[in-house]
Amino acid sequence: MKKLKLAAAVALLSPALATAQIPVSDIDLTRFYVRLGASFVYPDDDITPLKYYLLQDWELYRTGWDIDENVTWNVSGVWRPLPYLGVEALYIGSPDHSLTITNFRAQPGRDNIEFGFFTTSSANLFVNWYLMDETCLGQPYIGIGVNYTDFYDDELKPEMQRYLIDSGLATGLSKFGMGHSWGASAQLGLDWRLGHGRAWLINAAVIYTDADTDGVVTFPVSPGYERLYSDFEYNPWTLNLGVTYEF
Repeated sequence: MKKLKLAAAVALLSPALATAQIPVSDIDLTRFYVRLGASFVYPDDDITPLKYYLLQDWELYRTGWDIDENVTWNVSGVWRPLPYLGVEALYIGSPDHSLTITNFRAQPGRDNIEFGFFTTSSANLFVNWYLMDETCLGQPYIGIGVNYTDFYDDELKPEMQRYLIDSGLATGLSKFGMGHSWGASAQLGLDWRLGHGRAWLINAAVIYTDADTDGVVTFPVSPGYERLYSDFEYNPWTLNLGVTYEF
């Protein structure tokens, strides 16, 4: 599904790029935008359940994930050398996400357990295609690009720590670790200028990011250590709202 979404964005963008005829006189190497705003981040919950490296644990078999959405900030810079083309570097900073395991069978009367939490940071580089003439107040655009997502501040919650010890899996406190991700990203956005000749614009954009990593729980046993792991597909939809200033 995620590959189809990104392919659709590329399909929409490619014909416009192929047929564009930009006069040399339209080139302006000094046109820059700076954006600042809020990001509403909605992660994907479709993640592989936790399991042993060698054997599946029955109580974790076919469990699912519930990842809380969060609100954070974003900042970006856009270089727009041509009326219909721009390059955007976008940073989305530090949304915190809480993790819950669903369809969990170990506790009678409950079907979930609080697992842990993590924080991300996301850097994106987009090539944007602007669909309207630059004299229009509204400037819709489509962008495709590359994303780097870092996962950090990843910890287990006390309820999960107690389960690992009480179930006999662990003999002490466990650690939760995640990595980083490189992937594709796509966006659909709109800049709305606050009057002809004005430098200020209102911006809104919807972004889809292909971001996945490994989630690993390392816990002590006697002797040594064991691990639970999961393929972690974060793949968030992000809504950006903010203001743009044109230099």
